Amino acid sequence: MGVENGSQSIPWGGEWRRHLRSDAEMDLVRSWMRRVECPTCKAAAGRACRTAGGRPTNEHRARRDAVGPVPYAKWRKEGLIPEQRTYTIPAVLKESEKARADYNVDTALADGVAVVRMFLADRLGLFLQGEEAMDRIDDAVRKLIEVRGPVGTADVVTVLASQVASLLAANSGPDGDPEALFDTMIRAQIDMVRRMNAIEKERADG
Repeated sequence: MGVENGSQSIPWGGEWRRHLRSDAEMDLVRSWMRRVECPTCKAAAGRACRTAGGRPTNEHRARRDAVGPVPYAKWRKEGLIPEQRTYTIPAVLKESEKARADYNVDTALADGVAVVRMFLADRLGLFLQGEEAMDRIDDAVRKLIEVRGPVGTADVVTVLASQVASLLAANSGPDGDPEALFDTMIRAQIDMVRRMNAIEKERADG
């Protein structure tokens, strides 16, 4: 499978995996990735990688590095998979790949970084309650969910929640209350949205 303007190391899953690969190709790739024991989670050869909580997940980076590049060309020559097709990688996945390279982290954390960076990039539009900004982020996250599939999506949500919790703990200080700070932040955001809605209603009523 070819990808346009991006790396072939991105683990495809969910709906995109079904669209981009045949069942036979998926089985070949899965078997290739599982030829060796995973150095990260110690999953035995032939078995799926596992998260810290014991859930099946995409092959960890150390395992992908250990087995080496997937031999697509050899498989095509042997007639095991169709001729190469080209697809364009969404921007959120490119951002995730960049994060993986920048920080040398696994896919779930890199995806979390990519999502946070999208919010930071559009923070002015979000602050102004701009629908276009939220639509762009919704679309990007939706594509990420389609690619990663249910297991990968759960991992990303866990990473994002842990990042928020860590930031709250740091901002509240050693003697502070992170839960109270979170409650204050949520209430402030809700109040702002209600004020914006009231202003819009007044404008509409003339």
